[in-house]
Amino acid sequence: MKKLVKQNLSFPILTGLFIGTSYIPFPPWAMLFGIAPVVVGLVRLFEATDFATTSRRRFILQSFFLGWLSQFILNAIGFHWIATTAIEFGHFPKWAGILTLIGFCAIAHLYYAFAGAVAAGFAHSVYKRFGSRVSGPLFVGVYFSSFAVIEFLWPSIFPWHLGYPWLWAGLPGAQFADVIGFEGLNLVCLFTNGLFAVGWLRWNSAAPSLVTRLKPALPWMASGIAVFIAVNVAGIGREKPWQTTNSTLKLIIAQGNIGNYEKLIVEKQKEFSVPIIETYMKLTTKGFVEHPEATFALWPETAFPDFLDQVFSNEKNWKTIRTFTQSRQKMVLTGAYSYEPDIKTTYNGFFAMDSFGNLVGKPYRKSILIPFGERFPFSDIIPYMKWLFPGLGSFGSGPGPSVMELGYFRLGPQICLESLYPKFSASMALQGAEVFSNVTNDSWFGKTFEPYQHMTMTLARAVENRRPLLRATNTGITTVMLADGRQLAQSPIAEEWYGYYEVPFIRGAPVALYSRIAGYSVWLGLAVCLAFAGVTLRRALRK
Repeated sequence: MKKLVKQNLSFPILTGLFIGTSYIPFPPWAMLFGIAPVVVGLVRLFEATDFATTSRRRFILQSFFLGWLSQFILNAIGFHWIATTAIEFGHFPKWAGILTLIGFCAIAHLYYAFAGAVAAGFAHSVYKRFGSRVSGPLFVGVYFSSFAVIEFLWPSIFPWHLGYPWLWAGLPGAQFADVIGFEGLNLVCLFTNGLFAVGWLRWNSAAPSLVTRLKPALPWMASGIAVFIAVNVAGIGREKPWQTTNSTLKLIIAQGNIGNYEKLIVEKQKEFSVPIIETYMKLTTKGFVEHPEATFALWPETAFPDFLDQVFSNEKNWKTIRTFTQSRQKMVLTGAYSYEPDIKTTYNGFFAMDSFGNLVGKPYRKSILIPFGERFPFSDIIPYMKWLFPGLGSFGSGPGPSVMELGYFRLGPQICLESLYPKFSASMALQGAEVFSNVTNDSWFGKTFEPYQHMTMTLARAVENRRPLLRATNTGITTVMLADGRQLAQSPIAEEWYGYYEVPFIRGAPVALYSRIAGYSVWLGLAVCLAFAGVTLRRALRK
């Protein structure tokens, strides 16, 4: 049996290489067929296994291993920046950062392995119970439907999938996301991968000529291409209704390029916050002078590295930003720290200060926290964790998605990775948000793939919900995406920068279909899984 596994190792390796080099920032060249090799390898293993001598447990573990190898390789290619993040953001020593990367590669996309285990367990059970092998296409169908369910449920810090490369590549099918979401485009990719896998299995290697070898496979592969073309055709022109707007935001977005060292120092010595605030005021002033028509400025996550709640209004930094807004007669929206004295808890917050120096409404408090950096798992019940990792975060979690009333527009704020969760943004749209904002600090990732991945996944929320999205980052990439999917100017990485944006939007915008159904893919995948099982059981009982 070990020999059979070794003979099929090339299949998961191909999948790891194909998917790893098809994800952002690479062109998505293999997203329609990249997963097919590992599934073909699983089917080949299944077909060659003697179930009379191979236990169910052994076969499942071997199938699991093939899927695990695929995801380990693709993680190592696409997400190598995890080591940098663990060191910079989690304040881990270098050895711990490397171990974190290895651990991430081992489990981040484990649904590749679990889907294989589910399909293998299903196939083995059918054989043992009814004495017949499931067909290759049925095995493929069970794998991909299980994949869709487990992928959605898998507790990933960063929910990556193959829907986002549609937006990165500028494919017209991305515009169809206001109907099916980028999770739906991911399902399209899984479906086409399944068709290519079946086509591969249909390839007749014993036929005498290339034409006769290809003929059985061609309908399946052509169907995969046809589905891809159909979705892109469906997306053509969907952006046009959202180009008719009735209001416009005019704003400055400042990118201070404050390094990790400066931010760490501020946590220890409060007076070092002054030059950071001055940097943002300097950049914003330049923007207001050049564009006096701008009515407000947007600063990134914790750009104001101090508490900005009203109870701190007598503090020096609080007075500084109030004086700035009053002197410029402009509103400032900024990330800052928030504190709840009743429960003695600090939050990663987002505030609005109007042109009179008054806070507008309540601050937004981040609710989805980054493990290790903002919230160390089990640190509340294992006290010595703070001794081992003195830089670990200990923020409180806010109440969840909300909307800020800011005069002539309603803003749905997000902080950092909250933009990666479709239901979070959909909830804000349902609450009446007309514009989204995302403030973040990607300086922890360096000049790696992550800023491009995070940017693309964040901007996807604008298309899904048909709401403009304003993205302010500390080190880049700062940009804006309109409701029709057009991306405006983007900042360079690791440079001080400011940009002026005119952002058309719809006051009282209608709610997109996807905003109402976000998160549906897990139920669809589960329904398909049950359908496959039901059909198989019915056929087996008839024999």
